[in-house]
Amino acid sequence: MIKNFTSFSSLGIFNLYLSIIIIIFTLPISHAKAQTINHNTKQPQTPNETLIQAANNNNHQPDQNTPTQSFPQTRHLILISIDALTPDTYLNPKNPTPNLQTLKKQGTHTRHMTSTFPAYTYPAHAAMLTGQTPSNTNITYNAPRNSKGEWNWHTTAIQAPTLWTALKSAHLSTAAIQWPISVSPEITYNIPEIWDPNTPQDRITQTRRYSSPGLLEKIEKNATGTLTPENMDEEHFSMDQNTARAAAYIFSTYKPSFLALHFASLDGTGHHYGRGADSTRLALASIDAGIGHLLEAVQRSGLKDSTTILITGDHGMVTMKYALRPNIWIKGLGARFHTAGGSCFLYPDDPKDTLAAQRITRRLKNLPGKYRRLFRIYDKERLIRMGADREAVLALVARDGYVFSGYETGEEMVSVHGGHHGYDPSNPKMYTGFIAAGAGIRKGGEIKSLKITDIAGIVAHLLNVDFPTPAGKIPAGLLSSPEHK
Repeated sequence: MIKNFTSFSSLGIFNLYLSIIIIIFTLPISHAKAQTINHNTKQPQTPNETLIQAANNNNHQPDQNTPTQSFPQTRHLILISIDALTPDTYLNPKNPTPNLQTLKKQGTHTRHMTSTFPAYTYPAHAAMLTGQTPSNTNITYNAPRNSKGEWNWHTTAIQAPTLWTALKSAHLSTAAIQWPISVSPEITYNIPEIWDPNTPQDRITQTRRYSSPGLLEKIEKNATGTLTPENMDEEHFSMDQNTARAAAYIFSTYKPSFLALHFASLDGTGHHYGRGADSTRLALASIDAGIGHLLEAVQRSGLKDSTTILITGDHGMVTMKYALRPNIWIKGLGARFHTAGGSCFLYPDDPKDTLAAQRITRRLKNLPGKYRRLFRIYDKERLIRMGADREAVLALVARDGYVFSGYETGEEMVSVHGGHHGYDPSNPKMYTGFIAAGAGIRKGGEIKSLKITDIAGIVAHLLNVDFPTPAGKIPAGLLSSPEHK
């Protein structure tokens, strides 16, 4: 029987996934957005029937008094980001995620992990690789505030030390596939997330320009076939499948010390259909199969015992019903809200205007009750404590089911559909997930909670790289032996 983080990847669950996979490769997941809101989002299966029996045999809870199994030192670490991952993805055994649930049993997981404020993809991914909050990374939203369509694609946008730099200085090889904020010459094997603002669903044309020379051609020849705007379209699950195949090829061929990859389709289905929709289960099945393909590659490489797998999300998801337009409420008061889904942040027209927050707060408190009860006001002091953008002077946080739109004309509240994030990260529906398994990780463990800023320190510690993380720490109970604590 094969042990540790072995995947469900081929004949063992072929019948289970046959109908799902057929749907996965034919069903588009349109990101069509309600006219009233800007989401600002990105936006071979698995081996051996004996593995299913192994997973079934491990369903019992571990005895907390039983010594945990020690693993060899980490030589390779794979960080897998599942956009919009929620803890129930792996805590609920009814979800179509056998690989995630097996990793959970074979390693350590958290009941929840908190994101950045706002709970957004690019700020969260910057936090993962710096151990710092948006106030220090300068990645406060997915895109710069005055963007004409471009996002924070380049690592030079991050105004804090990154793991990419630290790992390069330590002479460790690195790889990134569709990772946010990863356009950089520092990454050894790189297929970054970047697109033309005029064709945002096409995730390959611009990527070719910024990928490591010759890398995509080798991947297309040996792993994926020709990558096109159609099969690297964020509206189809095939993009995540190709991301997994590319990651498996890079790991098997180059064996990098650190490999980071990003799956986007769960977030896409959540935005279009809302949290918990049937389409999100299809996205989960597709992503889980892709993870199985990568785990199988690790096993075949002979490096399973010295490889650590970290699964992380970046934020949760809330099903939305109405969009509020706060800029209509404050028109003529010399300030404007920058909207971020379930929150919005106020910026004075004149940065030297020290009274803007007071004027806007008075106006907001005098709104009719039908609007005022739909949001909370966070003052500057609270934003500083939360590590939000230093330039914002106050923020609004909506109730679940409500989001903010930047429109400055029309009705003050309009109906919308789908899902969104960006709320206060302490909102349970914004909780994201974390699983660790393999070398250096405690087996059968559970951590109540951790922060997204903890990820960088965990990676650096396991790879034995000196990298201070001011807003992060290594959670107690995660590592397998005293020397790792």
